[in-house]
Amino acid sequence: MEEKRRFRIPDSVVVVAGLLLLLVAGLAAVLSQGGEFSVWERRYLAERPSAPDLTYWKTDKAVESFLTDHVPGRRTLVTLDSCAQFLAGRGSQLGAWYTSGTLVESPVPAETSAIETKLRRFGRIADNAGVPWYLVSPRTHGWLLRDRMIPVVAGAYSSEAESYALLETSPHYVSMPDAFNADPDSMYYTTDHHWTLQGAYQAYLSLSGPLGYEPLPLESFRLTEYAGFKGTTLARSGLPDLWQDTLVCAEPESAVTMTTDDHGVETVCESLIFPEKAATWDGYAVYLNGNHGTLIIERPDAPEGTLVVYKDSMANCLLPLLSQHFRHVIAVDARYDDGVFSDALARSNDTTAVLYVYSLESLANDTEITRKAK
Repeated sequence: MEEKRRFRIPDSVVVVAGLLLLLVAGLAAVLSQGGEFSVWERRYLAERPSAPDLTYWKTDKAVESFLTDHVPGRRTLVTLDSCAQFLAGRGSQLGAWYTSGTLVESPVPAETSAIETKLRRFGRIADNAGVPWYLVSPRTHGWLLRDRMIPVVAGAYSSEAESYALLETSPHYVSMPDAFNADPDSMYYTTDHHWTLQGAYQAYLSLSGPLGYEPLPLESFRLTEYAGFKGTTLARSGLPDLWQDTLVCAEPESAVTMTTDDHGVETVCESLIFPEKAATWDGYAVYLNGNHGTLIIERPDAPEGTLVVYKDSMANCLLPLLSQHFRHVIAVDARYDDGVFSDALARSNDTTAVLYVYSLESLANDTEITRKAK
């Protein structure tokens, strides 16, 4: 009995269809204007190249970036790729990891020489001003969760161990309490690398001794909540946005004035929490209205003088808690400030202490801090 032949699409048809698909995708990317902001990835996509070099058979880097950013269905393709890598136990190409129901940043490479340089400069600045100084740099969410990870992923976090060992040798380093090890998921957001209000409050408690204030229970602050927060770790993961957090904010009940200086443009506000930011793509800007070169928080009824803080965004939810105890908090973010660190100290004649609050990533890799810490 003659076997019935199965229908088979000719190879030539498959090849032609594939080439047509590539052509259509390429044309769609080329026709895109580019440069628009991607809320999903928290970045601007590559702009259309003005004059790509087609003299030689090679891909111009600007052209390659543009086509990669604007290929049709790119988000779906990135999501599928990231899902496959996570299932295979590898990290996402977009710089985040998945473990035990939460998203964490990829490990910070060991850059102990850069950290040593920053510590020396931090000490010199405070010593020149004749005031004590302290450093807060909490262990990352990924490091705290490494025991839950598969060995190949957990092993990557060993790169952070040397940095933590170095920090612990400094008498100015303020370690976070056991709560970070006991319940790390309460200390950090699921979708973001910043600590939660609970994490910031633990830092507030730890700093009370060095900075000389009597800490208040969290219930003594004005608390507000904003659901639907999706942070930058989720954006970098490339995974579907299936997770979300609730931003919980705390600020003192008494009157406050916050003055921000961004490249010479001053803005005065009477709040430290900005609810209108919570529903935007940059939801973390609910604290302090985002990042600023310099900000000054004034609370006339506070018992202490001036606290000078050099920071990255890790400090944004901590500063409202600290402002309960200081009449002035002067905070500088080197990424957005035009001056050097000593400029902030020159603004005050009653500085009680200098506080540095940085993520491990900033301590290890932010060259702006090294350049301006003088």
